[in-house]
Amino acid sequence: MGALTLKQFSDELREWEFIEGEGIDPTDSFGVSLRLSIRENQIFLAEPNDPSTPWLTDKGRLFFDGMFDKSSSNQTNWESFFLDISELMYFIDHLNLHKRNAYSFIFAFENLSLETLNMLYLLKQNCSLIELRKVESYKGLNDFEAQYQLSSSTDKPKLHMSTLGILINTNPRYEGYVLNLNLRQRFLKGNFKLLNIGSMLDLTFPIYNLGSNFTILKSLAEGVHLSCQDVKNAEFPVIITNTELFKRNDAKIFTEVLKYTSVLDTAWNGVNVLNHNIGSVGIQSLNKFLPLSTEDFINFFGLYYINVSLNSTANIKKLVELHLLDIFKSNSTLSNKIFVDQNTNSLNELVYGKGQHKLFNNYFHLPTSLFLEDNETYINTQGSIKRTTKLINFKKDSKTNWQITRKFYANTKSVLFFNNTRDNSLINFDCVNSFNFKNYVNFQFYAVQTLTSLSFYLTKRNLPLLKPSNMNIKPTRTKVLNTKVKGWLDDFFNGNGKDSFSYNSSVLVNCSKIMRSSTSNFF
Repeated sequence: MGALTLKQFSDELREWEFIEGEGIDPTDSFGVSLRLSIRENQIFLAEPNDPSTPWLTDKGRLFFDGMFDKSSSNQTNWESFFLDISELMYFIDHLNLHKRNAYSFIFAFENLSLETLNMLYLLKQNCSLIELRKVESYKGLNDFEAQYQLSSSTDKPKLHMSTLGILINTNPRYEGYVLNLNLRQRFLKGNFKLLNIGSMLDLTFPIYNLGSNFTILKSLAEGVHLSCQDVKNAEFPVIITNTELFKRNDAKIFTEVLKYTSVLDTAWNGVNVLNHNIGSVGIQSLNKFLPLSTEDFINFFGLYYINVSLNSTANIKKLVELHLLDIFKSNSTLSNKIFVDQNTNSLNELVYGKGQHKLFNNYFHLPTSLFLEDNETYINTQGSIKRTTKLINFKKDSKTNWQITRKFYANTKSVLFFNNTRDNSLINFDCVNSFNFKNYVNFQFYAVQTLTSLSFYLTKRNLPLLKPSNMNIKPTRTKVLNTKVKGWLDDFFNGNGKDSFSYNSSVLVNCSKIMRSSTSNFF
């Protein structure tokens, strides 16, 4: 007698009909390697493929549920769109020539690959009307790689040398489960203590919570805290924080404060910054992009969102609501503004409907390819190079982000802008083939010995630059705010906008509702 299985299960999952492929997990900043089972251009099963990390969260297993949308959509007239945009930008450029306050075209992006990010940077250099903005409202430090990514101190060989860890406003179980597994394995070996400054967390192993006030760091530096003895006697201590900490105005001095506690010295740098998505490190590696602010919503003639959902991003949602209340209303603002939504699905159409004929007059949806429909490259939070391969071909009318941005770049090259005389003399890289463009991306991001056709694919990890110990630069004065750090809620299924897949997955949304209703009483 055979095994008792459901008839529906046997009809859906037949292993001999699957095509195996390799991909990465886009729901966190590590990009763990996955083994995907594909049939009829759809993903049915995701399993871990990295021998060193044989673990995968529920988000990594079920994120593809929100990728496939079988609803019928209208065909996109690509030629008409680029023609209208070129004419509008040419008209605005003439208007800016005779106007004191120039109008701008705001490009807001999140979760971009290195190829698309470099093409956007070339587009900004070629056209002075375009302003590049991040979605998240934090101003991190990116002078050195050690200021925005995890250092080698979190690797298993060096982590075994450490006897103390300090978490500052971060939840590694939620943001980076690979790091949480390494901390758990280090704790089980013994002689390791983990201190936490923030909310009470359940990391599946014991931790010591010091409180949630930011002034605890000040007391550690002054030597009046009870845990100062643990810090003083620790060997190779490790400090882990995240990019959410840099939303505070006084966050840039926390490394300076830790120097007085003997946590950091010239021989050991244990500061680690955990990112929240797979594309955050690449954005900080190229340039220091400013976040969206209220000043950007005063003089603009169009918003161009790339991989952004307004309903799941608190910063943009607040700015749009303020704009609908005429907070930024002035006599110099344009009444005819355009809204361009470059996403896999028309996620922002409902938000456009609220501001139609008041904030925007035209809406364009540019369908982009899915996550596994293009060959893309990312830098994870450890500095390793993660690449995706094209495994499926689900959306027929869609284009990749690199193709759309390059077409936009080609149209701006054919238009003569009056206010762009300085940028027109710059030498830009123009290439039709995306594979040759990858070598330019490699040259932009990393120092290589030779620029050949294989230099991009041979690069496995960036070489981080550390801050020299002999730099005696007087820092600016910063006022420390006596407030609490961000409070964490244990919600592992819904990413709250940190990735582009969790909030659109029906399975993860239902799991999140069940978990919040059973574990808390304030939802």
